[in-house]
Amino acid sequence: PQIKRFMCVCMSLNSNKRVHLFDSFFVGHGMLSPKRPSPYSTVDTERYSSLVKSVMSRVSSQTPITIQDEDDHIYGPIIKTPRLPQALREARGGPLNPSEMSQYSPEVRGYMESVSHVLEDIREVRAIESTVQHDALNYLGIVDCVARYRGVLCAIDWKTSEKSKPFLSNTYDNPIQVAAYAGALNTDVNYKYQVENGLIVVAYKDGSPAHAHKMNSELMSDYWKTWLLRLEDYHEKRSPERSQS
Repeated sequence: PQIKRFMCVCMSLNSNKRVHLFDSFFVGHGMLSPKRPSPYSTVDTERYSSLVKSVMSRVSSQTPITIQDEDDHIYGPIIKTPRLPQALREARGGPLNPSEMSQYSPEVRGYMESVSHVLEDIREVRAIESTVQHDALNYLGIVDCVARYRGVLCAIDWKTSEKSKPFLSNTYDNPIQVAAYAGALNTDVNYKYQVENGLIVVAYKDGSPAHAHKMNSELMSDYWKTWLLRLEDYHEKRSPERSQS
């Protein structure tokens, strides 16, 4: 079943799913088993102490406008693409049979046909549209899916595009976003497992075979470092604004 979205992020994530910083977040932790160390949860405390302190001490409330400003700064301008059909977000892995395909509208069938070969390699789905949070860096996001792709556990992000994106570089900052999700999940006590690999699946409306871009742990670690630097840069630029308010 789909995990319910928290009210504080529903508004910002309804039309555009991004990672967002937040002022305060309270959630009951149900699975408190110790987590083994992960390269994505490691933070250079000396280098990022000012970042953590500034994030943890934030008291200003956020609005859709301020959240959009954060998105524009951290990720760059939004490139509007069709929202991924609900069917893709809820796909649990395995090939789709004709009866399953026929229940979707022609537009959705195009996306489903596009990713059908990818779904054949997805097994053991552990999370779908699940909220993840990083306590130390005080940000949260919603990961599309966590499952095994060709035997390897991955944080999976579904994307749609009208243009072909055969290379990982064509996905712009999406890899950084996936690394941010993995970093949050790997420190979130609600998850008893670790994710060190990522997968970006680009689906096409016309049914063309989707491109699946797999990121190994080394590549994910590089994108995680980029994410930390962007967070640091964001807060350095925000500090003068807060001091003047």
